[in-house]
Amino acid sequence: MTTVVNAMTIFLEWLFELSSMVGLPYWGVSIILFTIIIKIVLYPLTIKQMISMRKMSELQPKIKELQKKYSYDKQKLNQKIMELYSQEKASPYAGCLPILIQLPILWVFYKTLYALTARASGDPSFWFLGFNITETYGLAFDFHLILPILAMVTTYYMTKVSMSNTPKVTDNSSSLGASAEQTQKMMLYIMPFFMAYIIITLPSGLGFYIVTMNIMSILQTVYIYKVVLKRQENKAKLKTE
Repeated sequence: MTTVVNAMTIFLEWLFELSSMVGLPYWGVSIILFTIIIKIVLYPLTIKQMISMRKMSELQPKIKELQKKYSYDKQKLNQKIMELYSQEKASPYAGCLPILIQLPILWVFYKTLYALTARASGDPSFWFLGFNITETYGLAFDFHLILPILAMVTTYYMTKVSMSNTPKVTDNSSSLGASAEQTQKMMLYIMPFFMAYIIITLPSGLGFYIVTMNIMSILQTVYIYKVVLKRQENKAKLKTE
């Protein structure tokens, strides 16, 4: 773990030097640059995740038919569902991959901020937009509350944008459709508070990381659904004509 933290510290130092060259000698800027780089590197996986989410939503009616047909035999049902996934080249786990990759990155970043705490004392470069990136402000009813509020708002809109671009299950009267809709609503309203809690209890540098990650996710989601996937749909239509 120490080796990984040292490697991330060196990378953040390089980004800090880069931002200093353009007149922005702040570690907060290097955090934003770091987050943007992470999102760019994970872009291919993000596309795969969104394609998988769309396919899984579109397959729900077929899965419902299989559930009715093989309700008497769960083993046969699972086999047929897996065959459907294979035939349609869909995976229920593909959507989790970007999140699973980001979690260890977030943990190492958290450890790196703590490793930088000793260097932050009296160094103005660790201050960014009124925040010391190594300091935890807690539930302070002052200017610093803006960061968890931004996290709540951007997390809400990130989830909202993703939901609005994902095809809905056609039959919400079924237990499957009702369960999917309930899960989406829980994500929409609970996740923003969870992210705000994380920022309240951890160094503010993580807050800048999460807020930047959310904004980048919103932009990428809109671009992928409105441009990339639309382009793929148009190509598929041309092939069938």
